[in-house]
Amino acid sequence: MSFANRAKPEKLRYLVRISIALAIYLGSLFAAEILIEDRGMTGWPAYVLAALPGLSFAAIFWIFVRLIVEERDEFFRMLYVRQMMVATGLALTAAAIWGFLETYLPVPHIRAFWWPTIWCFGLGIGAIYNKITMGSFGECS
Repeated sequence: MSFANRAKPEKLRYLVRISIALAIYLGSLFAAEILIEDRGMTGWPAYVLAALPGLSFAAIFWIFVRLIVEERDEFFRMLYVRQMMVATGLALTAAAIWGFLETYLPVPHIRAFWWPTIWCFGLGIGAIYNKITMGSFGECS
């Protein structure tokens, strides 16, 4: 039996949405590097293009929340909420600690786009936490 036949509709919608958001993220990042960095694009088109990778990151947050809202199984919904809480706690804690280090010590600056990236890695850590404490990553089957 294929994955598509076993996966729940809400999980398939999640995967399609995430795929689209990540394609827009990668495409707009690539375009910004070429058009703004290499070719010197300026003005409002450069601002719009530079904002697109960030907007696609915002879509990832919305997509994960949609998965929680659309999930019909309360156990899986709880796993996803716990996963998101772990990710959010890790990303915000890392941002706060590094912000204070930057304020008081001579440490290198970290660009703001890394904090949502850390949040995404935190989703993986949250899934591992769920597996250890609840016995499930939140698998689709």
